[in-house]
Amino acid sequence: MIIFLNNRTVTIERCFQLKSIEQIETFLVLAECGSFTETAKRLYRSQPAVTNQIQKLEEMVGASLFKRSGKAVQLTKSGEIYLAYARQMNRLMEEASEQIRKSAKQQVLSVYASIYLSNYYFADILDRFNRDNPKQVMEIYSFCYDDLKRALMEKRTDFAFMPYYSEDENIHDQFDYIELFQEQFQLILPSDHPWASRKLLLGRDLQNEKILLPSSSYFQKIVSEQMELSGVNVTFLQMSNFELIRQAVKSHLGLAFLPSSVVADEIRRGELVVRPVSGLHIRRRNGIIIRKNASLSPIETAFCTIAQNHFQSHAQPI
Repeated sequence: MIIFLNNRTVTIERCFQLKSIEQIETFLVLAECGSFTETAKRLYRSQPAVTNQIQKLEEMVGASLFKRSGKAVQLTKSGEIYLAYARQMNRLMEEASEQIRKSAKQQVLSVYASIYLSNYYFADILDRFNRDNPKQVMEIYSFCYDDLKRALMEKRTDFAFMPYYSEDENIHDQFDYIELFQEQFQLILPSDHPWASRKLLLGRDLQNEKILLPSSSYFQKIVSEQMELSGVNVTFLQMSNFELIRQAVKSHLGLAFLPSSVVADEIRRGELVVRPVSGLHIRRRNGIIIRKNASLSPIETAFCTIAQNHFQSHAQPI
């Protein structure tokens, strides 16, 4: 296949020799949205990186592909010609990737899950799955929310076990959601804290307290909104995950809102206590995020079904 642009002959083979896969992706997104800023946002790249990719592509084909008008861009005539072929190349690359993924899926089951869900809930699920599929080889990738989202957006996986925040528009628009369970977060205190003897706390008790939060901006927003509704000012300190927060609370570095599963052992040993706070309702949904129109393999579907059945049988009221 040959493309004629600006009196130059450019073979498809030469396009791919010049790292054009990434350039084609950048070109297609920019052609769709007409904005360098929006393209950088969608591709998780810097704007200069996007500009550089387009400049290299234009140098390669020997023609301007976009007309710049302020912050907006439009395809030139050459850009419109290239767009048709870029779509074909992108479709072929996606078909090749899909065939490769299908081949790999027949051999290894890859499961992506949040650190929280894999640490506290996957033991029983994996045990049941292994009993039903003793010869199946599998691998577990455990990440924080942002890294899981990146894996989904980069199409390294079609599904993931993770928290669900309806405010995250990228996830909401491009993926379906199967809820596994909702959970209530309650205030966690060291067992020797002055409030440990109280059965119920009031929102105003938290005034000027240090509250430890995980790195997820969406969960931080949930907690901060609840503080605002209660009319209290607190100091938020960020830590990377629930495990570090649990240890920090034990060391009297601050207080935290955590799910009971994270601190079950410490509560049983009398190291930490859980106390409800009147008027505060901090909840989070957890589930399976699945790419819209994705076709999961039979073994992927089987794993998801076992997980759903597990949480249904262990459902607890919020």
